Amino acid sequence: MFGPFLAASSLASDPSGAVVAFLGSVLVATSAAVFGFYALRNLQLNRLESQGPFWRYLALVGTTAALYGVFGVLGVVVDSRVLTAFGHGALLFCIVFLAFSMREVYYNSALAPPADEGIPLSTLRRIEVAFVVVIVVEWLGVLLIDQLVVAQLVKAGGSLAFATYGVLFAEKLESMTSGTSLDTLRRHLLPVLVSLGVLGLADLGVVVGLQPLVVNAIKSVFVVLVGGFFVTATIRLQQNVEGLSAP
Repeated sequence: MFGPFLAASSLASDPSGAVVAFLGSVLVATSAAVFGFYALRNLQLNRLESQGPFWRYLALVGTTAALYGVFGVLGVVVDSRVLTAFGHGALLFCIVFLAFSMREVYYNSALAPPADEGIPLSTLRRIEVAFVVVIVVEWLGVLLIDQLVVAQLVKAGGSLAFATYGVLFAEKLESMTSGTSLDTLRRHLLPVLVSLGVLGLADLGVVVGLQPLVVNAIKSVFVVLVGGFFVTATIRLQQNVEGLSAP
């Protein structure tokens, strides 16, 4: 179905690459699962209702990233078009939820623009939902009709759009949350968002003429980076839980 399929088939002739891909996916699955757990703990202990959506989005980020890691592990063992498709879907939604978490914090900030200036949050949310629905419908259509280039463009375009969207809000938050615990968490989440966006674009390397082994190597590097960045972000979430649990 997708360029990664061409890349996936090359893993059979590259045992060392398969091992790295396997271990990287295991790292993402475990670190993201723990991240999601601590995001839920922060949601349970959270005392500010306005921050509820933020923690829910982070819990979804952990869930979808963990699924991406699981599908990655299975994809090394079994060469399946369906597994690849669901893995890419999990990646895309992980980027979406992480971008939405940045947007949620920005609009709930005391320094956010008034409701009568710019695009209202309610309108922005409807646009986001419409965008996600279009991507999902198109993605399912691509899965059914098995169109290689279209699938790569859908995944790359969605990854780039939402990663850029999230980065823009994260940068806007820098001056609003400077010196706070939220700013520290934002700094840990930004590398995750960027690395996920690169992962979404990596498969286009096959389209532009890169060898599948090179594409797999690039993906493996960023999968490991995502797993590592989730570990550091989880430490920050754990510290926040300890602070909220303190009497």
